[in-house]
Amino acid sequence: MRKLGRVVSLGYLVIVEWTWGMEIPWATQIGPRLRIFHGTGIVINAESVLGADVVLRQGVCLGNRRSGGGSPRVGNRVDFGAASLVLGPYSIGDDSKIGAASVVLADVEAEAVVVGNPARTVKSRIS
Repeated sequence: MRKLGRVVSLGYLVIVEWTWGMEIPWATQIGPRLRIFHGTGIVINAESVLGADVVLRQGVCLGNRRSGGGSPRVGNRVDFGAASLVLGPYSIGDDSKIGAASVVLADVEAEAVVVGNPARTVKSRIS
């Protein structure tokens, strides 16, 4: 059984990381209907959690800032622009949009649109 696990892991590594250019560990909790557009360069920490109907584009990174520092929790229907980063134990609310090249270092409320480095809210459900 252990040998079979190694073969499967190696196959996954070759297909996902080497061929497609993405690092998405098999243990990552991902909701249904994940959509990936131009997936090259996507990196997701194994401890990250993604909800349903999430959209990822090239260069998105969902990870921690240091080992054991916590990873992002992404709600449902969140749309990530190209090269956007969420680094740390932050929650991204449902129906949010993360702009291209944004660096998220804080929680994002539901239905918000954030842009910039560091990311700032330009539209929220309250405004």
